[in-house]
Amino acid sequence: METPKQLDMTPEDELEPLLDVTPELARKRRSQARIIFDRFVRNRAATVGACCLILLFLFCFVGPIITGHNNATQPALTDPSAAPSWQYPLGADDLGRDLFARAAIGGQVSLLVGLSSMLAAIILGTTIGALAGFYGGWIDNILMRVTDVFLSVPTYLLLFVLSASFTNGSTLSIITLIAVFGWTTAARLVRGEFLALKEREYVMAARMIGAGDFRLMFRHILPNAIGPIIVNATLQVGNNIILESVLSFFGFGVKVPFPSWGTLINDGQGQLDIDPKLVFIPGILIFLTVLSCNLVGDGLRDALDPHMTER
Repeated sequence: METPKQLDMTPEDELEPLLDVTPELARKRRSQARIIFDRFVRNRAATVGACCLILLFLFCFVGPIITGHNNATQPALTDPSAAPSWQYPLGADDLGRDLFARAAIGGQVSLLVGLSSMLAAIILGTTIGALAGFYGGWIDNILMRVTDVFLSVPTYLLLFVLSASFTNGSTLSIITLIAVFGWTTAARLVRGEFLALKEREYVMAARMIGAGDFRLMFRHILPNAIGPIIVNATLQVGNNIILESVLSFFGFGVKVPFPSWGTLINDGQGQLDIDPKLVFIPGILIFLTVLSCNLVGDGLRDALDPHMTER
């Protein structure tokens, strides 16, 4: 039975308690993407790494267009080994080629190889890991033994041999070669996630209502395993750039008219005593890129951690 006090309450009076907690509720009802973004931004090292990556991409892909320094192969543009100047901000190499253009366009090649090979390796590794973790049994045994074989091979030595024997030095061939040997970490990671997630209640419920295997794998399980995959992909970009640089340094990498950062170091090693900037500039760019990728990967790992207490 309603009391007189309850009868005298207006709709505004009934909503007043809710209005008092609306800001708190709004904070708690942030989307998952906003929660992840806020965690990432609070990580200063990861934020610095992300900003540095953006600047490197602008330097490599936008810098040559805006500044007009887009001729990386023409010799005798200025005096050989010219010092940095207003016209040539990074100076010139021993053949008088614009070092700013060579560093920027070489970065395009290195970043393209790093990103493309990462994407191909993640797709291949995710597929193999998902099949192994979901089905188990003999499928898991076969796929994981193949993975063990790839992991047991000395990567650099085999890449040198295969690059010298079966590739033509094109960007596509180097991307394919790096991706073929870069999927193993993603496969093991995804397999572990699928083994942990395939017995969860929501997966069992989807199976009970008739969801097929591929729908269970790629609609229900894979989205919940995407966090570790993204972190691994971020870290793998830096590893692939180092791998391409090592191949190019030893003459087994990209052999196109446009250089990569590894090629620039290889070209400048003979002039290290005379003109150290030929080695230091691409070396610093590689260092900053790999360090930034690792910082972003660490930040994403923390931001995507489901066990973080703050929501």
